[in-house]
Amino acid sequence: MGLHYSSRALIEVQGKVLLVKRVGEVFTFLPGGHVDAGEAAAQAVAREIREETGLTAEIGDLIGIAENDWQENGQHQTEIALVFRARIVGMDAPAAIVSKEPHLEFIWADKLQLDAHQLHPVALRDIICNDTRQYQGFVASDLA
Repeated sequence: MGLHYSSRALIEVQGKVLLVKRVGEVFTFLPGGHVDAGEAAAQAVAREIREETGLTAEIGDLIGIAENDWQENGQHQTEIALVFRARIVGMDAPAAIVSKEPHLEFIWADKLQLDAHQLHPVALRDIICNDTRQYQGFVASDLA
């Protein structure tokens, strides 16, 4: 079993949410990634976005925790991710984002169509569709 400690960013621009997809996969997830040992979660998500896009992210409030569960190469994987509000510096409208990592692609999705983009964890879909400014903290879990 793999246990992953990650931080992710909820980036919304004009009713669109920035999602990431591994090339060849059907599901998407919020931008971000693993937190390194000794690294603060907010710094990790800014670093991951910079590494993956070349763009600078301004990280805001911690708004919740997302738990995710999946199978990868026959191994059970679990992720615990801290989710932060964030914005891409200088981006006031959804614009194409070219990935610096060939295995990833970035998508702007209408926040009401997250089911069609198979956002994971699934529990995040309803939370994001609602007005996320109301959340002071949530736990979105696909774990039983």
